[in-house]
Amino acid sequence: MSEQIENPRAASGGMSDTLREQLHQREEVCCKLEALPQSATEDYPARLEELRTEWQNLPEIPPEYAEILDKRFAAAVKNAEEGAAAVEQRRREHLAKINESVELHQKLDALLAAGELVTPAEVEALGKKWEACTAGLTSEESAAEAFLAKFQPLKERMEAEQAAENARSEAAAKLTDELIALTAGEDMDLLKERKAAIDEAYKALGKVAKHAADQYNDARHKADARLAQHYQTLDLARWASFTLKQDLCDELDRLNKLPENELPKAARRLQELREKWKQLGSVPKVKAEEINPRYLESTRKLQHRIDEYYAHLRQQHKQAAAAKQELCEKAAALADSTEWNATAAAFKELQAAWKTIPGAGAQEKALFTAFRASADKFFNARSAWFDERNAKFEAVAEVKRKLIAEAEQLAGESGDSPAAVQRAKQLRSEFMSAGRAGRAEPQLSEQFNAALDKFFSGRREVFAGREEQSKKLIAEIDALAANLTDAAAADSRYRAIRRELKELGCRKTFQQEIKAGEKFENALAAARSRVIADKLTLAKSIARSLASAWEEVKAGTPLAEGRLAIDHLDRFPKLAAAAALIGQAAAGDDKAKAKLLKSFESAAAEHKRIISELEKLVGIESPGESKPAVDDALALAAELTAAIAGNFAASSAHESRPKSIDPKQLLAEFANAGLLERDALEASFERFDNAYGKIR
Repeated sequence: MSEQIENPRAASGGMSDTLREQLHQREEVCCKLEALPQSATEDYPARLEELRTEWQNLPEIPPEYAEILDKRFAAAVKNAEEGAAAVEQRRREHLAKINESVELHQKLDALLAAGELVTPAEVEALGKKWEACTAGLTSEESAAEAFLAKFQPLKERMEAEQAAENARSEAAAKLTDELIALTAGEDMDLLKERKAAIDEAYKALGKVAKHAADQYNDARHKADARLAQHYQTLDLARWASFTLKQDLCDELDRLNKLPENELPKAARRLQELREKWKQLGSVPKVKAEEINPRYLESTRKLQHRIDEYYAHLRQQHKQAAAAKQELCEKAAALADSTEWNATAAAFKELQAAWKTIPGAGAQEKALFTAFRASADKFFNARSAWFDERNAKFEAVAEVKRKLIAEAEQLAGESGDSPAAVQRAKQLRSEFMSAGRAGRAEPQLSEQFNAALDKFFSGRREVFAGREEQSKKLIAEIDALAANLTDAAAADSRYRAIRRELKELGCRKTFQQEIKAGEKFENALAAARSRVIADKLTLAKSIARSLASAWEEVKAGTPLAEGRLAIDHLDRFPKLAAAAALIGQAAAGDDKAKAKLLKSFESAAAEHKRIISELEKLVGIESPGESKPAVDDALALAAELTAAIAGNFAASSAHESRPKSIDPKQLLAEFANAGLLERDALEASFERFDNAYGKIR
């Protein structure tokens, strides 16, 4: 339990140093919480839980200060919890940058491993990505030195290659200009002669930029066209056709070198080249054996690659269609599920699996439509369910807001009114029975509890006084149980105390009250049992003395003077009456003697009745009677035990059977049963003691 703080105000009316320090501690925790969302804490939830624990372990402060700081703390906790996602997002973005920098290291290694296949554009793109990725990372996090140590030489080499490519492009442009100039001229022989040389010079340049190559090829085609026109006039059209077919074969060779993913484009171009080939005329006979086999071999090789590509693609589409069909079936099986969270996760897994499978060709659209329909069916139903649930939550929240408003209004009224207390309890019951309000539940519960706490805080001082008074009354009950000299007076006082305790209604001392009451009841029952037992002993002594006197009268022995003057005889009316008759019989009164004998018969019947009932209670078979069933005897014994303990309502059998006879009542009746002759009296005493002894 938190240590008690000293009085918030010193004798002079100011704030104590201890309180000031405690307030400072709480403000410091609040400041830490408020700064937490902007921090770079790696384990954000653990830090938040540490600050909560630190707050809970702080000592209590006076309510006038606690209310403001508690609100500030609650607001800071809420802000920190809401900021957790932003902190986590920043951490993930930072980690993603680090991971991306690692990937860029790997890409750099891949470019270095590619050697001559690397292009300047790839190097430039990698450099831009590196600059964007490492913004905000330290040199150690990005391993910048290692990256730049490998990237800088590669960049310089690419720049050198770019310069060389530019030089080749300039040289190609000069050849293009020369070819254009020759084509525009009239000297076709010079064009023919220089064109071949220019082609060789162009090939010697190696790889040139696309725009320069396109310009050169355009100029070359125009030169070929001009030569073809010239050859036609000179009946040399076949040579022009041969030149064009050479171009087609050159292009076929380039198409055969294309990577596999560009073969669909190559297939379309192959069809176009075949049409062009058909449109071209024949070539010189000396060149036919050269160009035709070359064309056939190039087209056959390219067609074979295309056929293999599409065969593999069809097989891939078939496998992908089968895999996606299986996903569609799984999605259809989940579409009607109401396990919202588990099924949503399962759909996300199916969607992720779908993305990893290649396209299914012509079946792709139909498969995706079926898959999407199942997903839409589930997620639409899920959204509708959550909308309905949220509507219910909002309805519950509205009910609880009204209860909170009433509780806050009640908190401003007098807390000592029984009606107000009863309404406060009803509000709590209504608040609990209203149901949960979803995410708003913690805040609503906090507001409601704060309002009721404020209401009941005014009653604590009154309850403390009631508790103290209740403890004093309970102590008085314990004292009565320990010193039970006058049972009647003690019982009267005990019942008065119970009424006072009921009026106080202190719940904290309720269990103590019950224990003290049980202790007193047991002591009272024991005291009453002792009184009855003492009375029976006295009755037996008087009865034996009277029975002996009667024996003397029957024997004709005169009674000694004062023989019938027995102490306490007046407490037993029937014995007192018998004593009077014995005295009259001793004086020779025959009527008194006859009346006495008749009283013996009446007393014998009473003795027999009482003893028989007692023997039935304890399960003893009376002479001339059948033995009760075992279960009845056990039930009667249980009732008898409960009766001895003073708990006559404890037995369940008591509720379904006729009212049980109290053995203490039988004992009291036996003490007043009347006088018997000596032998019959002793036999009756023996039977009674035997049966009653089984009770005790």
